[in-house]
Amino acid sequence: MHIKQLECFVHLSETLSFSRTAELLYITQPTVTHQINTLEDELGLKLFTRTKRKVELTPAGISFYEDCKEILTRLNLAISKARDYAHEFESNLFIGYEGNTEVKYIADILRCFNKSFPQVHLYLKIADFENKISLFSNNNFDLIFTEKGSIIHLPDVNYEELYTGKYVCVLPEDHILTDKKVIRLDDLVDQPLILLNPLKSPSKMARIQKEIQLKTPQSTIYIADTPMVGYTMVKADLGIAVMPDFACPEDPDLTVVPIDTPDSISYGIASHKSIKREDINGFISIAKEIYRNNEN
Repeated sequence: MHIKQLECFVHLSETLSFSRTAELLYITQPTVTHQINTLEDELGLKLFTRTKRKVELTPAGISFYEDCKEILTRLNLAISKARDYAHEFESNLFIGYEGNTEVKYIADILRCFNKSFPQVHLYLKIADFENKISLFSNNNFDLIFTEKGSIIHLPDVNYEELYTGKYVCVLPEDHILTDKKVIRLDDLVDQPLILLNPLKSPSKMARIQKEIQLKTPQSTIYIADTPMVGYTMVKADLGIAVMPDFACPEDPDLTVVPIDTPDSISYGIASHKSIKREDINGFISIAKEIYRNNEN
């Protein structure tokens, strides 16, 4: 088994077309057929069922595709990293974050950092709340953009605040509560609510949501795994979403109104206190300066 066989298999699994797979890989259709036949012979498995009209994955093929896709992605990443090392980069910086909504100046930060530290190769990875903290704890990330409460329990962590967020309600633009400047918890009584998954949210967010639920025992509660899922549910008129303001992407069809609560949420950059590197300190300083210039 070799890389070309796996590439043919993955592409054919996604296109279900021998001719299209050949075009994408710049090889002939008979070559694709040969690669797949050889792979099936080596595995002793039928990966595809083929007729004159269509190509379909077998159950074994579906299972193999799910694992093979991940293996091929990791392999290509390993090759890319090895090639990067062949260039004259002095070090690598691994950064985790949840998305451009929370870190809205990420492109500016990366651009400025690259100018100041061209010898450092950047790896940027989007990870959900839980996975991001786990990867950081296991030293797979040098830096993460995160909410303060999620990392204060970790040993050997340094935290630098970038900004302070507030809690808000996200509503359809024609909702009766959109005229309010501030929404009180009492306003939410009997309203269907969309809350973020407490297992994938900062502890303070989970506490705020618990308070809301105690105040609104008759409300229908929906759980969203991510803010974007919450937004979709609001657009479907399922209810009012409650989330931090920095997790709210701009959407002309929705209205964001602050919640009447003294609670705020600190968002910033976490790094490993025991790791002293000029590029890490430089990245943090650049991020803080960009936020200070844009938010003031």
